[in-house]
Amino acid sequence: MQRKSESLLVMRSPLIELFARELAPTEGRAQAVLRIATACAITVAIAMVFQIPEPTYMAYIVFLIAKDESSATVTAGVGAMLAVTLAIFLNLGLLLVATAEPALRLPAMALATFVGMYSVRTFALGPVSYLAGFLVVLVQSLVDDVPSPEAVTRLALWTWVVVLVPIATIVTLNLAFAPASRVLLGRTWRRILSELESGLRSRISRADLARWREAAVPLLSKLNEAAARGESHLPVSPSAVERLLEVLTILEVLPEKRAGDADAKLPAEIVLQRALARMYEALTKSSGTILDGQSRPEGRGTGTMPRNEPVGPPAPAQPPKHKQLLAPDAFSNPAHWQFALKTTIAVMVVYITYTLLNYPSMRTSVVTCFFVALGTLGETVHKLTLRVSGASIGGLLAGICIVWVLPHMTDIGQLCALIALVAAGAGWIATSSERLAYFGMQIAFAFFLGVLQGYAPATDLSLLRDRVAGILLGNLVMTLVFSMLWPESARTRLRGSLVDALRAIAALLRTPETAGQSRMRATQALVQSQHYSELSAFELQMLPADANRDAALVGGVRRIAGAAFVATSDVAPSWSDTRQLGRLGDWAQQAAESLGLARPLPPPPAAAPAPDSQNRNSTARSPAEELGSEIAHVAATTL
Repeated sequence: MQRKSESLLVMRSPLIELFARELAPTEGRAQAVLRIATACAITVAIAMVFQIPEPTYMAYIVFLIAKDESSATVTAGVGAMLAVTLAIFLNLGLLLVATAEPALRLPAMALATFVGMYSVRTFALGPVSYLAGFLVVLVQSLVDDVPSPEAVTRLALWTWVVVLVPIATIVTLNLAFAPASRVLLGRTWRRILSELESGLRSRISRADLARWREAAVPLLSKLNEAAARGESHLPVSPSAVERLLEVLTILEVLPEKRAGDADAKLPAEIVLQRALARMYEALTKSSGTILDGQSRPEGRGTGTMPRNEPVGPPAPAQPPKHKQLLAPDAFSNPAHWQFALKTTIAVMVVYITYTLLNYPSMRTSVVTCFFVALGTLGETVHKLTLRVSGASIGGLLAGICIVWVLPHMTDIGQLCALIALVAAGAGWIATSSERLAYFGMQIAFAFFLGVLQGYAPATDLSLLRDRVAGILLGNLVMTLVFSMLWPESARTRLRGSLVDALRAIAALLRTPETAGQSRMRATQALVQSQHYSELSAFELQMLPADANRDAALVGGVRRIAGAAFVATSDVAPSWSDTRQLGRLGDWAQQAAESLGLARPLPPPPAAAPAPDSQNRNSTARSPAEELGSEIAHVAATTL
């Protein structure tokens, strides 16, 4: 009976584990949710008092603009105001050519959609033009419901106020109470290091390693950007994060300690111990270290870390990258215009559909097409899955409130309290990672659509029904269009990231002098491959592909990278044959080329006997042998 209960505990649903991990309390999360809920309540109060049009979108803009830290919120707010100003001028210009005529308005809407979607992938200011295009289409879709051109003009001018009020509210709250960027970076570092230390003392899963790498790679990027700007007193040095990423990759191939090897250290364990020591030494040399007084982490099965390990040569400083105005492949890559055209087709299909059916309240289908559109089918289906489920829950909450709660409310204060309560719950979900954040945003959006129907308590369930139906229509059309026209699979990008990882591993094995850069390139590619591997699961059977082979490749390349990190460590030359490592590097390069051409992986190179050494443990294989074994396993299981 006890064994059965233990097995049930181990076999937890992946969905339950996802929600438990994403919704767990973290440092600063409650404060961020409180700022979002307060901003929504203040925005709704202002909208009701001054009877500003579209209070639904005003409350939802808070979720779109709110960021973790103050400077990012200000940047998003400024960009949104530039976009709405541009959209107003464009809408006023369209009024001069009498867009009440459908023959003129429909091409204008299609052009605005295409330009906005094309620019978001190719233009440095793409988010601004994208939002401007969305606002142009949204205002033009209201022309049929507005009695006169003067009313359309007033509506276009009101758009500026609709966007300004929530932006000013959330920006003010974040400037007053949101933490600075360096504080957030320190929180991320502390969380990763604390979880790693706990895992090293108990057990670490490969899902944990992937999750920590996913958080550490953007952390390293932000630290490098801050260092390039000359910022001082960083919470942790970039070199310490690089050492952490090296540790996380080596852990992919660290074996469990065997009972008979209590005193024997395998090469991977020794390299891991050295990497942990170097991470700590790099950390203690950082200005403003956040680990003062804390214990050092210990390697799994490696004992206490040495106190005086030398620190390796520092990584070369990365020069700041200057952003280009246009993407290098802006005009040569057909995927850009195909993506824009697919979204344009979907927008026009849903607009014509609800117009012919005379259901103007299904205008939410246009909004859905804009905000669901992403690069690959897997990304699009992932986002629309979150949107449908979130809209269903938010619509249900709105219906319950319309029937049983709103009839008992008598003033704006009570309405704002209800808005703040639901916004806090949705905001808690929205502050999770991108795997779940959009789910919370759509709960809030659907709830606002149902409850904020006007300046009096909402009583019409049919309007809520039509708006939720519009969301479902937009999701359905987007899925059909993106799966039938030039389908771009997440698996294609998955293989591209694996190609990048194999090329970096090949460079690591063949050119040791650039080992630091090669390790970081490989780690970043591994993070990308994990991201696209998760997204590819949402494509289901809509695109032909061998999902099992892709999953085996992702796990195999991760283990190859870990073995390569061990084999090229500065403590490994006494065990490793440089000629054999070169042959293995040649295989990695050939495998990258074969994978890029969708061909089978080449056969592994023949194993070479490792040189004898007094430092080599007689019961353990050399790092080169371990790497060759991993390569042979991947080549055999992915044929």
